[in-house]
Amino acid sequence: MKKILFIAALLSPFTFHLSPCHAQSDPVILEVGGRQIRQSEFMKDFRQSVGDNLSAKHGVSEAEKRAALDEYVELYANFQAKYLDALAQGLDTAADLRKELSRYRKDLAAPYLIDSVALSSLLHEAYERNRYSLHAAHILVRVNSDATPEDTLAAYNRAQELYQRVKAGEDFYAVAREEVLRLNAEAQVHPNEGELNCFTVFEMVYPFENAAYALQDGEISQPVRTQYGYHIIKLFERSEVYGRATIQHIWLRSSANKIAIERIYNLLENGTSFESLALQSEDLSTARTGGYINDASMGQLPHEYVVEIAKLQEGQYSKPFQSRYGWHIIKVVKKEQIPPYESMVSYYKQRMARDQRGNASRKLFAENSRKKYGIRDLTTTPVADKTKAKGKKKSKKPAVMMASLDEITALLNDTVFRGKWKYQDSMFHDLRPLVTTPDKEYNVIDFAKYIKSHQRVEIPASILFYVQMRYDEFLDSVTVAYVDSQLEKEYPEFAEVVDEYRRGLMIFNYNEKMIWTKAINDSVGFSKFYARESAKKSLQNPDDSLFFWRTRARIVDFTVADSLCLDPDKAIKIVKKGLDKNLASTEIRDMLVKKVNSKRCKNADPVKFTIELVEQGRKAPLADDQWERGVYAYPNGKGYHLLMVQNVIAPCLKAQMEARGYYLSAWQNEVEKELCESLRAQYKVKINYDALRKIAF
Repeated sequence: MKKILFIAALLSPFTFHLSPCHAQSDPVILEVGGRQIRQSEFMKDFRQSVGDNLSAKHGVSEAEKRAALDEYVELYANFQAKYLDALAQGLDTAADLRKELSRYRKDLAAPYLIDSVALSSLLHEAYERNRYSLHAAHILVRVNSDATPEDTLAAYNRAQELYQRVKAGEDFYAVAREEVLRLNAEAQVHPNEGELNCFTVFEMVYPFENAAYALQDGEISQPVRTQYGYHIIKLFERSEVYGRATIQHIWLRSSANKIAIERIYNLLENGTSFESLALQSEDLSTARTGGYINDASMGQLPHEYVVEIAKLQEGQYSKPFQSRYGWHIIKVVKKEQIPPYESMVSYYKQRMARDQRGNASRKLFAENSRKKYGIRDLTTTPVADKTKAKGKKKSKKPAVMMASLDEITALLNDTVFRGKWKYQDSMFHDLRPLVTTPDKEYNVIDFAKYIKSHQRVEIPASILFYVQMRYDEFLDSVTVAYVDSQLEKEYPEFAEVVDEYRRGLMIFNYNEKMIWTKAINDSVGFSKFYARESAKKSLQNPDDSLFFWRTRARIVDFTVADSLCLDPDKAIKIVKKGLDKNLASTEIRDMLVKKVNSKRCKNADPVKFTIELVEQGRKAPLADDQWERGVYAYPNGKGYHLLMVQNVIAPCLKAQMEARGYYLSAWQNEVEKELCESLRAQYKVKINYDALRKIAF
C-alpha cells in the first residue's frame, strides 16, 4: 500500500505529444483509458522511484533489474487506472482535498516568501544551535506586549533589581519563587521555581533563545524582553546532545541510597545484566521491562540525564550519579546524531515559517519584492510636479501623493482598540488606488477590510500611528500575496511538487474510499477471508508466528511496599495457600493485609495487586523456569513483588478479533487486487511487453 502511495506522489497524468519521428524512438509502454504513456514518461518515474537506487547498488544483476521493471509497470498501470477512476468520481475537486492541498501549499510556499540571504544566516544559526541542549532556569517579570510605557518601565526596573540581586549571589530559584508569589500569593510554587530543564533550538521564543545561547555556563543574562515580559536567564550547562535518545535506567529514590546504588554498579561491572538489575529500580513503570525509556526528547529527561548522555556512547553506562530525585545509573541504547545540514534545511524552513525569527527577513523580502515586481505604494508616490518644466520655478509646496490615508484616518475611532470598529463601503469617497500590483489595484475599502479582520483588544494609541502600522502590514500582505500567486510560474520545481502532492492526495482519498474503508466495513467478507486464511496457518512455520499466541500466563502481582510490614516468607505461604484453594485475588490480598505488622508498617496501603495476562518472550516478568502454576518473589526497593501464576495457556491460534490487525492488511490487499482487476478491464489497460523488454537501465 505504501509503495503505491509513493508512486502516486511521483506520476504525471499529462500526455506527452511527440512527433512521428520521435515516437519511433520513444515507443508506447502503456495505454490506459485511451491515453498513451511513452517510454520517456514511464522511465522518468521509474528511475525516480526505483531505478536510480537499484542501479547504484553494487552487484545488482540484470535479472533483478528486469524483475523490478516488471513489478513497477504493473503498479504503474494500477495507479493510472485508479487515477482515471478518481477523476471520474470527481475526487480532484472535493472540498477536503482542496482544503488539505491549500494547507500543504501554504507550508511549502513559506520558504519562497522570505529573504534568501537572511534566511540562509538563520538556517545556519539554527543548525549550529541544534547541536546543543541547554540546561537553564529563568525569573520572569510579567508584562504584556501592549502594556503602557509606564507599566513597561516599572517591569523593566523590577527586572533590573532582581538581576542585580542574583548577580550578587542570591539563590536564583528563591528569587524566581518570590517573583511568582509577588503577583499571586496563592500561586503554586516549587523549590526549583523557574527550572526549564533542557531545551534546544525552536523550543523557546526567539529572543529568549538568542539570549540563552549567548551565555556561558554559569552566566546570568541581563533582562530579556519577550511577549511574556522580562526574563532573567541563568545557564547552568551546555551539553552536546541532539534530538532524542533511548536509554535504560536504574533509579533509587532516596538520597540515602548511595551504598545501594554503588552495590548495583559493582554488580554491573562484574557482568550482571542491566535488565536484571533494573528489577531493583524504584521506577515501577520501567523496572520490569529492563529499565527502558524509549525515544525520549532531552526536554523530557532530568538535566542530569542529559549531561550523562552527552558523555556516553551507545552501549555504555554511567557511574552512579545523584539528582534531586535520588540516585541513578543510565545506559545509552541509542542516541540520535545530528544529520547533515542539507537534511535539516527543509525542517528548519517549516519551523521558521511560524517562528518569530522570520519576521525581519519576511519584511526585507516584501520590500525587495516590490522593487522586483513593480508593486507601487501610491501613498508614497508623488504626483508629477509640473513646475519642473523649463522656465518655471520649482514649487515650494509639500509634494502631493497619488493616494492618501487621510479619509480612513478620519473615520477610525477608539472602537478599533476594542476590536469592534465597523464601516460601510459607502462611507468612503476617495477610491483612488493605494497599492497597485501587475494584476490588481487595492483601494481604501480593501484596506478597511484588512483593518476590520485584524483588529483586536489592545491598549489605545494614536489613530495616526495605528493607521500607518496597519497599512505597512497591509502593504506587505498584498506584496506577498502577489509573489505567492506567481510561484508556480517562476519556480517549475515548486509547481511540480504541489501537483505531485495533489495527485498523491487524490489517490490516497481514492484508496481510503474504495479499499481501506470498504474492507473494514465488509464484516461478512472479512469473516470469510479469516476462515480461509487462518486454516492455512501453522504453528511450525516461523512466518506464521504473529498469528498465534505463544505460551501465556495469567498472573496476579502482589506488591508489598515494605518488608517490615509483612515478612516475605510468611507472605509467600499465604499466597500459595490461596492459589491452592483457587481463592479470588481480592481474598488473597485481604489475607495478606490481615498479617501486616501494624506496629512496624507506616504505609497506608501496604499491599496492592494487579492482574494481567502475559505472553512468553514479550517482556514478561517471569523467568524461563517460572512458566508454570506457582508463586515467585523478587525484590522491589524496600519491599517485594509476589507473582502468582494462576494458570498457563498453551500456544494457540489467535481468534478473528485478536488477530484482526494482522489479517486486515492482507484483506485490504485482496480487496485492492479485485478492484484493480476490475479497473484494468474498465479502462482497457494494455502493456506493451515487447517494448518493455527492450528497455535497459
